[in-house]
Amino acid sequence: MPKRVALIAAVAGAFALAVYASADKPAPPALKPLPEMAFDDVKEIAPGVFFRYSSISASDPKIPFGGSNHTWVVFKDYVVVIDANFPKEAADVVAAIKKTTDKPIKYVLDTHHHGDHAYGNSVWAKAGAKIVAHKNAARLLKVSGPKQWEEASKGKDARADLKATELKQVDISFDDIYELDDGTQRVEFRHFGHSHTIGDAVAYLPKHKILCTGDACVNGAFNYMGHSNSASWITCLDGMAKLDIDILCPGHGKLARKELLATEKRYFSELRAAVRKGIDDKKTLDEITAGLNMPWYKEWTGVEVAGPQMNKDGVKHVYNELMGKVEHDRLGFGPGSLDAAVAGR
Repeated sequence: MPKRVALIAAVAGAFALAVYASADKPAPPALKPLPEMAFDDVKEIAPGVFFRYSSISASDPKIPFGGSNHTWVVFKDYVVVIDANFPKEAADVVAAIKKTTDKPIKYVLDTHHHGDHAYGNSVWAKAGAKIVAHKNAARLLKVSGPKQWEEASKGKDARADLKATELKQVDISFDDIYELDDGTQRVEFRHFGHSHTIGDAVAYLPKHKILCTGDACVNGAFNYMGHSNSASWITCLDGMAKLDIDILCPGHGKLARKELLATEKRYFSELRAAVRKGIDDKKTLDEITAGLNMPWYKEWTGVEVAGPQMNKDGVKHVYNELMGKVEHDRLGFGPGSLDAAVAGR
């Protein structure tokens, strides 16, 4: 009996110490609110880390498409930029960077091969930068880039800035990770697998807990799926979610928190489940598309889940995936109308 009493007392004492230690431990500091930003605004979101919000809308055609968002990191002796954009917008961002630092731009990451993330490469090269990309993005830009560039520079939606510049290829390609660290800043370029494209890369800043995702994660109805592997994309989002993240800089749309990764995963997961059910119920693609209903998606994006044409195209892509009609390793290696739309919009 005395032993039992002693054991109970010991357990109670340990519990009391744990409660006291927990109560005495300071709560983690509250995160600062994300800045409110208008299109083309630049904000310093961490010491030496700047974010530029590019114009875009899934519902208002009057809002011009400003290409990709940008993040840049000021190291001790140079600057690292995430995404190259189109040539015209790249020049705008170079000018914006010069307002924040006089250090030279040394590296620019193409998060993937699409025009709004890579066609400005020549502008950055003229500014003295080396272009970095995952090896698959570099291969896509080399094999398919010239033809896709030519298509985007012709027709009624042709971009004048493409006619005045040339396609610049990647200087440095990497497999899984490429690291830059000078003791003051650290950036890790990482490849998680086939998501938005087979060559997607993200930029992770562990010191500041910032993740720049390119189009592997976007904030709004901006998910072009024509070169994606939707099942693998979900896995990639899970991989990113294992990182310690306070701020997420998407390829398009407003700054967000880590929870955006879960929101994107929900969209792809529910979309795949709905299309699969429709196939199992012997419904046509049009019937499946018309029957999609995700009220939460409209609350997030402001548009219906099958409203914009790009979303409808995404439904068709998932349908073809689940019907076994998509060769994921070949996606992006032909011109294709969807790719021309992305390159030239």
